[in-house]
Amino acid sequence: MWYVVIFIAVLLVDQVTKILCAYFAGGVEGTTVLKVIDGFLEITYVENTDGMMGLFDNLKGREFIFLITTSLILIGLFLYLGLSKNRGKWRNFTMALILAGAFGNFIDRIVNFSQGAYVRDMIHTIISFGGREFFPFIFNVADMALVVGAIMLLLDLLFIDKDAIFKFKKKDVQKADENADKTTADGGVN
Repeated sequence: MWYVVIFIAVLLVDQVTKILCAYFAGGVEGTTVLKVIDGFLEITYVENTDGMMGLFDNLKGREFIFLITTSLILIGLFLYLGLSKNRGKWRNFTMALILAGAFGNFIDRIVNFSQGAYVRDMIHTIISFGGREFFPFIFNVADMALVVGAIMLLLDLLFIDKDAIFKFKKKDVQKADENADKTTADGGVN
């Protein structure tokens, strides 16, 4: 049940940082609250109604779409957790991050539904070359949890899980080593 603690901790940190940032910005969108590393990392309060990286900028009814799709994803994830067995620590940690991130932004969209179902974002990493910013996006703790959880899930499915796509079994590696040794003993080049 340690992954429940991870879920709650990430969710709390996400919500507390959103509340504090909105408070220190006076609720004024676009206010830079803190320059952590001047020219690279700032805490700037933004109310994001457009979804991830502004992808749904002009989509009509996006408030309902975000709530419905997030609800379905959360229900699916909770069903997966309830029905699956022997997930392992890595998968449990991954699911805790993904659920905390999705739930953190879902809470924002419900609480702020009447104002456009926005999510409070605040972490602004400034990556620019020649005066042009290459990563103009502002995100929050929930977004970080979602991205890290998604990357971990991908790694799990590709390399770590017992049924991973690119997982080599010890027997296969040992057999390959034995074949190489046999080839060398038979006068082959190794």
